[in-house]
Amino acid sequence: MKAGHSPMPSRTVMNAVWLFLLGAICLQILVQLVHVSMFFDGGIYATLARNLAEGRGSMWAPYLSDTLFPTFAEHPPLMFWLQAIGFQLFGDSIAVEKGFSFLTFILCALLLFQIWKRLNKDDVLVQAGFPFALMLALIAGRVNWGFANGLLDNLLAVFTLTAVLLLVVAYDRPAPIASVRRLALVSAAGLAICMSLMTKGPVGLFPLAVPAIDWLVFRRQSFLAMVIDSLVIALVIGLFLGLLYAFDPSREALGRYVSAQLVSSLSGARGHYGGGLYVFRKILGVNGYSLAILAAAAFAAWRWKLGKNAPEKTRTRLKRAAFLILVGMSASLPIGLSPRVANFYFNTSLLLYSAGFAILVAPVFMDGLSRLREHQSKFLGFGSLLFFVASILLVVANIGRPGADARTIEQAALIEEFVCSDETNCRPLISACQNAWQDWALHTYMQRFYKISIAKQADVDADFVIADETCSSLPGHKDTGIDISPYLLLERG
Repeated sequence: MKAGHSPMPSRTVMNAVWLFLLGAICLQILVQLVHVSMFFDGGIYATLARNLAEGRGSMWAPYLSDTLFPTFAEHPPLMFWLQAIGFQLFGDSIAVEKGFSFLTFILCALLLFQIWKRLNKDDVLVQAGFPFALMLALIAGRVNWGFANGLLDNLLAVFTLTAVLLLVVAYDRPAPIASVRRLALVSAAGLAICMSLMTKGPVGLFPLAVPAIDWLVFRRQSFLAMVIDSLVIALVIGLFLGLLYAFDPSREALGRYVSAQLVSSLSGARGHYGGGLYVFRKILGVNGYSLAILAAAAFAAWRWKLGKNAPEKTRTRLKRAAFLILVGMSASLPIGLSPRVANFYFNTSLLLYSAGFAILVAPVFMDGLSRLREHQSKFLGFGSLLFFVASILLVVANIGRPGADARTIEQAALIEEFVCSDETNCRPLISACQNAWQDWALHTYMQRFYKISIAKQADVDADFVIADETCSSLPGHKDTGIDISPYLLLERG
């Protein structure tokens, strides 16, 4: 490094980095989010919230349709309650669920930024490198896909990151064991964890491990304080669960959730894919790009002597990275208790993993960017501005397009148009053969857009039947002739 060289990039370069990050958000999240399509999980949650806002179902017994989840017990109801407020304010519009999903991303980004600032408050260089943390998160696992599709994990991340931030703030300066400030922040973290439980159940408990991880890595508080804080959080959660059990509607809802979701998931009744010890392989897989970038940064540091610092500063950064990675592990490893694991289950932990990895790579990237000459910095700034503008234009061009589920959306529209051609005689209940019945996206769009329930053909003898190869010739029914391939719409004739 030349004498007098500062590893802090110029303002022009940092503006370019932020513009690149904003462009990446557009491409990774907004382009897909502005489509009509939404993964059926997100569509189901939006439908539950819309129905709740319109008085169908209740707070503790959400309603999806007459035939599929007339009482929804798959997840706790907090997200449906919050989305229902949006529907009450703005009416039945897909902009509500789309806006809610993007709002959770904004909140997660702000919370992660605050955690980053608090942890690195005496490290100006790393503090300025926050865009790298969010960029790593956007390319990790299915984080961007989750925020584009209204998953429960988005809101789960909001509350768990809130809990982690409150605990980081509680420990950012020495305090006696009986510190009112620390205990108040710890209690507030416990409430945030309760909100996590009300969003997606036990997977929201992981911030309970933060006091122990902080003590293990930093030793900023005594062992006794760590134990007391953990007990305070556990007490807050216990009191909250006791409150739920004190009222019949919430107690019954909790019982349905445990029976329908927890027991069946942990027992393997819902399938086996990627659980148990395979969770380690999945954790490596979803962090694959971040690990590759980390390896590239390590090579650059060795080859071009980038990011070199005093040993004490390096040790401090390693500790802070280890803290975030360990908190991420506390969120992801317990998922292995279930034999049923999907990649998006790790989305919440990936925000923390990415921040931890970014602490390690930011000094290298920032040092490299600081070595750009003036004309190179201007070129980078101009290129980032073009990238950002092009990203915005691409988002605008995609607003209202059908998206990935274009065919299913078209099928739903054609079915509704035929079945409800006469509004006064519209029958909101139709039936479907076995394969069509298991088309969950079709269920979702029929109910979300048209409030039409689909029953199993074996259970309900409806006037209209969505037929497949298992029942294309039903006695007493004729083909309507509308093109909803690979299905047929049959009408009693």
